Amino acid sequence: MEAETRYHPNADQLALASTIEESLAPLLPLSRLHGSHVENAQTWSSLDDIGIFGISVAEEQGGSGLGAAEEALIVMALGQRLVAPAVVATIGAAHAFAGAADTPLGKGAAGLRGRRVAAAYRRGARTIIVEDAAADLMLLRDGSDAALYELGSCVSRTVDDRLWLAGLGAATALGEPIARFEAPQLLRLRLIDAAALAGISQVAVGMSVAYAGTREQFGRPIGSFQAVKHHCANMVSAARRARDQTCFAAVAIDEGRDDAALQVECALFVAGSAALENAGKNIQIHGGMGFSDEADPHLLLKRAQLLTSIAGGLEAANERIANIKVGW
Repeated sequence: MEAETRYHPNADQLALASTIEESLAPLLPLSRLHGSHVENAQTWSSLDDIGIFGISVAEEQGGSGLGAAEEALIVMALGQRLVAPAVVATIGAAHAFAGAADTPLGKGAAGLRGRRVAAAYRRGARTIIVEDAAADLMLLRDGSDAALYELGSCVSRTVDDRLWLAGLGAATALGEPIARFEAPQLLRLRLIDAAALAGISQVAVGMSVAYAGTREQFGRPIGSFQAVKHHCANMVSAARRARDQTCFAAVAIDEGRDDAALQVECALFVAGSAALENAGKNIQIHGGMGFSDEADPHLLLKRAQLLTSIAGGLEAANERIANIKVGW
C-alpha cells in the first residue's frame, strides 16, 4: 500500500540531502560565476570528496548506491548553486554503465572516477558542446537519445561566454560512442535535468524575496507593494510545484511505478517552466540592476536557458507527455 501512496522522499533521504546542501553553500558561492563559468580543480576535488559523482554508483564500485530520490534532492541543491553543466553531465554519465561489469573505461561506472564529462546537445545538424577545458568525455543529448563519447580535440569555439554563461563550441568527428543510454537510463538523465532546473527556480525565489525586503521606494520596502507581492507568491508556487513534481517522479522511479516515465517528463516540463519564469521575474523585481552584468539575477536566467537547451527543450518534453501511454 505504501508504494501506491508515497509521493515524497522519506525523512532519512531529506536529512542526507540537507547535510550535503550545507556543504555546497560555501563551496559554490554564486559570486564565483562572475570570474569563471566552469568549476576549478579544487572545487571538483571537493565535490568528489563529498561523494557527488558516486551518488548512483553501486557500493561495490566505490559509489554510494543511492536511489533516484537521493540523487534528485542532491542535484536540486547543486542547481541552487548554479553548478556548471559539466558537473551535472558527469553525474548523469554514470547511468550509461548502470549494471555493467566491464566497460571501455574500466569496471562499470567506477571507470568514470576522476573523469570530467562535458555536456553537449544537438541543434539542427550541429553538435553544440558546453566547453570545459578539463573534460575528456562528452555526454551528447540528441532528441530522444543520449550517448557518451571520447571528447578528444574536436571542439571549436563559436559563442561569447558572456551570452550563455558558458563557452559553446561545435563538436565534429565524434567517432563511435563509448556507451548509449537505454530508456531507463534516459529517464534518469531527464530526472537530473528536472532537479537542476527545480533548484534554479528555488534560488530565484530566495533572491527575489531578499531583495524585495531590503530595496526601498517611497520610503517603503518594495516587497510591501501588491504587484511585487503577487510576483513573489507566484514564484513560490512555481518553485514548490517544480520541487514536488520532481520528488514525486524520483519516488516513482525508485518504486518501479508504471507511470514513472510520465511523472519524469512532467517534472522536466514543470521544473523547466518554473526555472525560466522565476528567473525572469527575479530580474524584473530587481529592476534595472537585474540586467547589469555585475549583479546575480542574469546568471540564473542564462543557466536556466542553457540547461533547458541541453535537456532538449520544453516543447519536446510536452510532446513526449502527450504520447506516453499509461495503463490507468
